[in-house]
Amino acid sequence: MQTPTNLDFVSIQVLDMKKSEDFYMNTLGFKKGFAPNPHAIVFETGAGSIFAIRTPLVDLQHITEKGVGISIWFKVPDADALFQKLQEEGIPIIKPIEDGPFGRVFMLKDPDGYAITIHGGN
Repeated sequence: MQTPTNLDFVSIQVLDMKKSEDFYMNTLGFKKGFAPNPHAIVFETGAGSIFAIRTPLVDLQHITEKGVGISIWFKVPDADALFQKLQEEGIPIIKPIEDGPFGRVFMLKDPDGYAITIHGGN
């Protein structure tokens, strides 16, 4: 039996590609990478894994809570600094910053309502 050994990429479906591209590049600071699929935008995370957004494969208009049961975590060098920046920009914060098992941690919502966890752990 073949066992998966590496998370290759995570992709979420979004309603407005331009709005989500702007959020992930200009708000969270991601860099755009190569995307062989014309319906997707790929971001390099610097950790080997890839994060992508893509046009919907299902009718997202009628899904009120996107990604329920899925946790997307991104590590940053300074979670407190990013938390402060996002608060100043009015980004919806779901859970304020606190100490957690992986360092300082908080949760936000992206433009489509996906919950994103940011942590500053080692």
